[in-house]
Amino acid sequence: MIGWMKTRSAMTNWWPTQRARSMTPLVSGILALAAVAVTIVMVALINLQALEAVRRVVHALQAREHAERFLGQLRDAETGQRGFLLTGRREFLEPYDSGKAAIAAELGSLATLVSDNPAQSIRVTRLRNLATAKMAGLDEAIAAYRAGDLAKALDQVRQEVGKGLMDEVRLTVGELQAEETRLSAERTATGNQRRLISTLGVVLALAFLAFAAWRQLYVGNRRNLSLAQANALLDRRVTERTQQLENEKLRVEALLKDVNHRVGNNLATVSALLSVQGRQAREPQVKAALAQAQSRIQAIAAGQRRLRIDIEADEIDARPYFEDLLAEIGKAAEGRPITFKLAMENIRLPGRDAVSYVVLVNELVTNAIKHAFPSGMAGTITVGVHPAADDTNAVLLRIEDDGVGMPAKVESDGLGQSVIASLLRSMRATMAVEMIDPGAPRPGTRVTLIFPKKEPAATET
Repeated sequence: MIGWMKTRSAMTNWWPTQRARSMTPLVSGILALAAVAVTIVMVALINLQALEAVRRVVHALQAREHAERFLGQLRDAETGQRGFLLTGRREFLEPYDSGKAAIAAELGSLATLVSDNPAQSIRVTRLRNLATAKMAGLDEAIAAYRAGDLAKALDQVRQEVGKGLMDEVRLTVGELQAEETRLSAERTATGNQRRLISTLGVVLALAFLAFAAWRQLYVGNRRNLSLAQANALLDRRVTERTQQLENEKLRVEALLKDVNHRVGNNLATVSALLSVQGRQAREPQVKAALAQAQSRIQAIAAGQRRLRIDIEADEIDARPYFEDLLAEIGKAAEGRPITFKLAMENIRLPGRDAVSYVVLVNELVTNAIKHAFPSGMAGTITVGVHPAADDTNAVLLRIEDDGVGMPAKVESDGLGQSVIASLLRSMRATMAVEMIDPGAPRPGTRVTLIFPKKEPAATET
């Protein structure tokens, strides 16, 4: 009883400890996310403050620039007026007219820039009034000169009223620019102070984030240390099992190659027996039938011995397979001046249909040798295998010859035709026969077979 109570007490103490350990990563993660959020907010505030400071500096510069332009335009107008009065030349009125026209625009832009500052708006209003009075005096002198009253015009120029107005304009422009400079410096100082505070906040948030990351790393390392040994043991077992599976795969491939070779040898033995039986037969029809059977079995045996199936994909590399097949057919047709060519791309075919392709090519090439090149005629037979043009998943098999062409009527109930028809049905393929060059002495024949994409074996009927 006492032992059970001690065990229970130990379990009671262990549970909060384990719960606290499991909660530590969660709390650290939450705090880290909070620190990241604070850092992002602080950085955003710093950026906003920097943008606001730049905007204010640009605002002050623009206000100063427009005030300076206004003063320059007013001076240009005054200079043009005096030049016209002294010389009477009208070209001096061009700066006068342009300055007079630009004054209103500059004052309008300046009023818009300082619209949020009442003191500066009052200064702009004063500048507008002074400019109006100044331009009125200039206009009056020009009007008197044009009316021929040169004395009145010169008297208007000699008056100190215009000079006083111009001095007051300069003074007001200076006050406006000085105020903009003061505001810009004040806003810059305030922005610097705020950015300093925000930067300190970012530093503190990053420091806390670094501490949280260190804490998380420390806890994670302790937890990962216990997992590392288990992972090492698991990796070792997986490696051993993978090596066993690789060895088993190599053994199965070797057995499959051996089986294919043995099947090919057995079929070759059957072909040899048929050859012996054919030599002993007396009737020509029996000899011909046995010879055809021997040819078919020999072609299948040759294909079976050279069958190299990829176990994982259940496919074969078609090119070397068909090269060996045409070599066997060429041996069977020794003594005939017929050339065999293979025109194909690098293509892979289903391994379960490999023997069917052998039988089809053997039958069609044999038919071409028999019908296209009678009486020992020379020629060429070309076998091509390509992906179908309209469907890359389909396979196109084409046998062409440059012989005399297929006869008008071919026996449809022969064994070869029955074998071809049966294989086409089982492989869901279509066949088309056509002349290559109709009307020529040797029109040639083209046989085209299209094999559709094979569905997985589990979905076949």
